[in-house]
Amino acid sequence: MLSQEEKSELTKQADELNQQIRELRKRLSELNDQKEKLFDQRNSVSKEISELIKNVKGIRIQRDDLTSTVKMSKEEREKLHNDIKVKVEEAKKLNIEKEAVVKRTRLTEDPRHLKRELERLNYKVETEAMSFDKETKLMKVIKDIKKKFDAAKGVMIANDRLRAVNREIDRMKSLAQETHQKVRKTATESQAKHKGMVEVSQKIDNMKTKEEEFNKQITAKKAEMQPFSEKLDGLLRKFSEINQKLGIAKVEGKQKRFAEEKKKVAMKAEEVRKKLMRGEKLTTEDILVLQRDDS
Repeated sequence: MLSQEEKSELTKQADELNQQIRELRKRLSELNDQKEKLFDQRNSVSKEISELIKNVKGIRIQRDDLTSTVKMSKEEREKLHNDIKVKVEEAKKLNIEKEAVVKRTRLTEDPRHLKRELERLNYKVETEAMSFDKETKLMKVIKDIKKKFDAAKGVMIANDRLRAVNREIDRMKSLAQETHQKVRKTATESQAKHKGMVEVSQKIDNMKTKEEEFNKQITAKKAEMQPFSEKLDGLLRKFSEINQKLGIAKVEGKQKRFAEEKKKVAMKAEEVRKKLMRGEKLTTEDILVLQRDDS
């Protein structure tokens, strides 16, 4: 059983330990608050990185779609250029054929003009009243024009074919120009998307550097807290041991006091019983003493 001096010394030690524990807990709480603040800042950066990664993925998809469109448009433009070359060669051949027909027929007048003139004269013969001589002369003129026109039909056919080919060339050139403009516009958009993606990627790298810096600070803060935490654990164990000793001493003191009290009650009860044997009258206190002794 502990002496009073030992109990006083243990109580003093417990008070000192309790003060140290409170100070350590306060310091650890401050450090933990700092650590939690770093966690919040790091998590905010991590969330922003996640959003930026999602953003850059979306931009990459758009850029790749535009790049694919540029590639297909270039292929389409190249095909049109090749087709135009083929049509130009066809037009050259048709022009040579037309010149050969003109040279062969010695045509000096426009076939379309001959056709209109022939239609006009035929209409005149059919609708106007004229003398036999005049009609005969007019029919002779019509016959000459028809002969020239028949000879010029080959030129007309060649001209029609040449005009059709030239129209097709013009159409294809216009389409090729439109495709070229589409290539330029889409390529510009694709380049802009690529530039935006590079900028966002650079921002992600910077944010990751910032995130890593917060991780280092968090690790350093945990390391800073570790000695305090270990010291607190040691103090708590020591405090618990002292409290256990004081608790045991307290129980022992109670037991001692109980034994002394029991002894006193037994002595008083013995005196009361002697009074009974002597036939003396018992007081209320005597009766209570007997009851306490029985209990």
